[in-house]
Amino acid sequence: MAGVGEVRSGLDWYAAGIGREDFSGLRFVDCDFTELRSEGSIFSGCVFRNVRFNVSSHVNSAFDNCRFEHCNFFDAGFDACRFTGSLFSDSSLKPVRVEGGNWSFVSLAGADLQRSSFSQVNFTEADFSNADLRNATLRDCRLTSISWNGARLRGADLRGSTLEGIDAAEFNVHGAVVDVAQALTVAEAHGAVIR
Repeated sequence: MAGVGEVRSGLDWYAAGIGREDFSGLRFVDCDFTELRSEGSIFSGCVFRNVRFNVSSHVNSAFDNCRFEHCNFFDAGFDACRFTGSLFSDSSLKPVRVEGGNWSFVSLAGADLQRSSFSQVNFTEADFSNADLRNATLRDCRLTSISWNGARLRGADLRGSTLEGIDAAEFNVHGAVVDVAQALTVAEAHGAVIR
C-alpha cells in the first residue's frame, strides 16, 4: 500500500487490469482509467480529480469515502462494488451501469444520471438532491431515507425498489414509473389513508 495522501498525477492505466491491490488514501489527478478493469481492488479514502473512467469495468472493488471531482464515467460498469460515503462533484455519470453493491450515504447531488442503470443497489440515505434521473433505471434498489429535493424523475423506472422514509415535500414522483406497492407508499407519504 502506498503512502496516504501520495499524489499520482498523469497516470495512464488505459485498458490495464488490476487485481487485489490496495490504493487507499491516494490522490489521482489528471489520470486516464479508460477501459481499466479492476477486480477486488481497494481505493478507499481516495481523491480522484479529472480522471477518465470511460468504458471501465469494476468487480468487487471498494471506493468507500472517496471524492470524485470533475471525473468522467461514460459507459462505466460497477458490479458488487462499494461506494459508501463517497462524493461526486461536477462529474459526468451518464450513462453508468451499476449491478449490486453498497452506495449508502453517497452524495450524487446535482449529478446527471440520465439513462443510467442501477439494479439491486443499496442507496440508504444517499443524496439525490437536484440530480437528473430522467429515463434512468433504479430497479430493485434500496431507496431508504433518500434526499430527493429537486431530483428530476420523469421516465425513471423505480419498480421493485423500496421507497421508505419519503419526505413528501421533496419527492416529486411525477412521470416516474412505479409499481402498485410503491404507489401506495407514495400516496401514504402524501397523507392518503389507504383502506
